[in-house]
Amino acid sequence: MATDNEILFTITKEDLQEEAIHYLGREMDEEEYAKAKKLLEFGVGENLRHTYWGIFFELMDKKQ
Repeated sequence: MATDNEILFTITKEDLQEEAIHYLGREMDEEEYAKAKKLLEFGVGENLRHTYWGIFFELMDKKQ
């Protein structure tokens, strides 16, 4: 059974660097990493509300 503080999703620096290799063909330097981290945090935060809406809309729809 899951705990109340179960981690549902993580993105590590290594994950972000692997994506940089895929998209840029190289790892990011520290300045690029700091900017990418900030943009990722913003993007996830902005889109999470829409994601929650979709999840709970789907759950409500299944109950009807």
